[in-house]
Amino acid sequence: MGIWNFLKDNVFQKFAYKIVTGTEITFYKLGVAIGTHPVRMIIISWIAVAICALGLVRFRMEKNPLKLWVPPGTTFIRDSEWLMSTFQRGFSDEAVSIVADDVLTPETVQMLGKIHMQIMTSKTPNNVTMKDVCFKIPKINKKLLKLFLTEQENDADPSLTMSPALYCSFVETMKTECYTKSILELWDFNMTKINLLTKQEIVDTINSYDKKLIIGKLNSYEHLLGGIVRNETGHIIQARAIENYWLILVNFSSVDMNKAGNMAGTGEWATEKALDWELTFMKIAENISSKMDNFYYFAGRSFGDISNNSLFQDFNKLFLGVVIMTIYVQFVISKFNWLEARVVLGVVGLSAIGMGFIVSISLCSLFGVFYGPVHLSLPFLLMGLGVDDVLVIMTCWDELTEADQQLPLPKRVGLMLKHAGVSITITSFTDVIAFIIGASTILPCLESFCIYAAIGVLSTFIFVITFFVACFVIDQTRVENCRNGIVPCIKHPTYKPSKWSQSKITSKVFHYIYSNIVFSSLGKILVVLVTIVFAGFSIQSTLKLEQRFDTKWFLPEGTHLAEFNKIREHYFPHVGWDAGLYMGALNYSAELQKIKLAVDKLENMTDITSNIMSWIEPFRTFVLVNFKHDIYNEDLDEARFNVFMSKFLHSPRYAKYQGNFIFEGELECGAPIPKIKMSSIDFYIRKQSDPRKHIVPMHKLQSVAENANFTSGDGFATVWSKYFAMWITDELIDIEVMRNLELALICVMACTILLIANWQICFWIFMCVLLTMLNVCGFMQRWGLTIDLVRFT
Repeated sequence: MGIWNFLKDNVFQKFAYKIVTGTEITFYKLGVAIGTHPVRMIIISWIAVAICALGLVRFRMEKNPLKLWVPPGTTFIRDSEWLMSTFQRGFSDEAVSIVADDVLTPETVQMLGKIHMQIMTSKTPNNVTMKDVCFKIPKINKKLLKLFLTEQENDADPSLTMSPALYCSFVETMKTECYTKSILELWDFNMTKINLLTKQEIVDTINSYDKKLIIGKLNSYEHLLGGIVRNETGHIIQARAIENYWLILVNFSSVDMNKAGNMAGTGEWATEKALDWELTFMKIAENISSKMDNFYYFAGRSFGDISNNSLFQDFNKLFLGVVIMTIYVQFVISKFNWLEARVVLGVVGLSAIGMGFIVSISLCSLFGVFYGPVHLSLPFLLMGLGVDDVLVIMTCWDELTEADQQLPLPKRVGLMLKHAGVSITITSFTDVIAFIIGASTILPCLESFCIYAAIGVLSTFIFVITFFVACFVIDQTRVENCRNGIVPCIKHPTYKPSKWSQSKITSKVFHYIYSNIVFSSLGKILVVLVTIVFAGFSIQSTLKLEQRFDTKWFLPEGTHLAEFNKIREHYFPHVGWDAGLYMGALNYSAELQKIKLAVDKLENMTDITSNIMSWIEPFRTFVLVNFKHDIYNEDLDEARFNVFMSKFLHSPRYAKYQGNFIFEGELECGAPIPKIKMSSIDFYIRKQSDPRKHIVPMHKLQSVAENANFTSGDGFATVWSKYFAMWITDELIDIEVMRNLELALICVMACTILLIANWQICFWIFMCVLLTMLNVCGFMQRWGLTIDLVRFT
């Protein structure tokens, strides 16, 4: 057994020895070649960068959130693409909120009325008005509708008692109006009426309005009130917050995310006209907010604008970091005398990193890899690694022996690279391997970043050992020719550097610390104890580290959206996340029972869903009352279903459900409906106290559609919400983090073993890397940080 271990280790060490020796010889030859022809290497490097830069013609910055943050193979992507191609239109919200001790006063309602009129009559510098971009619905005469409803008993529909031709002529003459959700609708937005209201009239109207007259996807005007106070009879007498909504049309076929999106990849789907109008809306709201302390607002573009600005607000600090790094490089590679002040060389070292960055972008663009928001950190990553390589090379130059210093410059450069080559190769190669492993992730933005980083690290490594070394040769020639380090045209033929400028202060400091403190018996014990203590705390904290993300973290304190969200959470906790059950081109007459069963399941999830706007039960009531046919218990053929559904959707009471259907043709009054392409049932997902708790409800909701078992038509059904994108990504990150860390650790250690060939040293390297990972995770938890998409990337 001992002989086998000896032979095994001997063979392994010979293999590693050949790799290391071969690497050293290669770098020595490269150094000699560069030292002999430095200008040639500089020109070759520039030509290589110029050729690679041609790939920039294919540069593409991805701004579509679906293609940045959501794995491409998920059902969410499939459903989103299907909805956009089938539904083709949606809406985004613009809202304002007023907070007071009591908002149900004439002063507040009148103020809201003035704000509403100002918004409705607003116009952008490009002459885009609210009517140009709003989501439109049929304008129904409330008085006539009320007359129809009060004349009928037992929920019979008045449209069926009229002549179809007469009724349809009435329907076809109806105009459209912008859809708003506002308490002002109770007074038909009539400012004359609103200006004459008293407190008692406002309260009486809110408590006595007919809910059958509500148009659109709003169950009750009470949903627009927060902090409601009721009397002993249950009537509303006071409210502390009131909201007003305007809905903007989103035509998915007209949306160009290259124009509508932002560099942070957080932009909302919207047309250019809508974005233009929203900007005007925000200016109006900001002006009002500056005059009213209790006024809050948000627009569809608010989150995208604020998060995008947050991404770039610290660029001044990053720029300061670059300046500090540049100064640091000068201090390390230069000596404080006129000859060995390597000012130009320090700048050249950073330019080699810039060349690597350009090549990375160019090659990735050439092969169609998109550039994303997290890629903005890439230059700083490359700077850290590139500067490290530069400092290793310069340190190896300073460590040449006196005998080596007598050799010709090309051979000295060869020896410098021979000593530095293996070290920087190990670090660069392991970094490249780690990023290649990271590129196997299913998250598109992280995959792209890792590809860019892998090529960037490799490119920076190549330019440091070629371009930088060539520039170093020229600079060293300047030193040996006694030329000034700042103004090379000045010569100092008799200049002798002072002794203090030749002293290696940093080396002396570290030598003293390690020889007298760290390597002493007490120092060793202290280092081991501190390591064990930190490891213990880190393990404990790592076990508590949470995988959690909240979009509110993108919003700096004091921004209008952050303030609006605070008010909403306090006064409107019942407002949840928009969602819907979407069904495809089914044979609806044959699937009514299954649709009812799916809706029943949603309604029974009272801890998850709220405000379910289902058309199935109203349709059943409509058919039962008006045609004496129970669709739940009696078969309904497709022909009669199409007729009944047409009458249902054109009736005064149920016309609001037209927005829940997409047809293959135009919906006409008096004619059977065309084939249904899609239908929806809208609801809200209740907000949970912890964002992590949304994942389980999401799967429960999705199971409703998965288990609906529709067998006719295309059989398509899904429960969808735009917020699923964030929750799906959160769920996958948990798995991806561990997988990537484990694979990267294994591959990096494999590379280290091959190049170092000493099991004991490799073990301690492994322990250092592992302890570092534990400490990072542990202190993240101690500082209140979590694992989320941004930190994972």
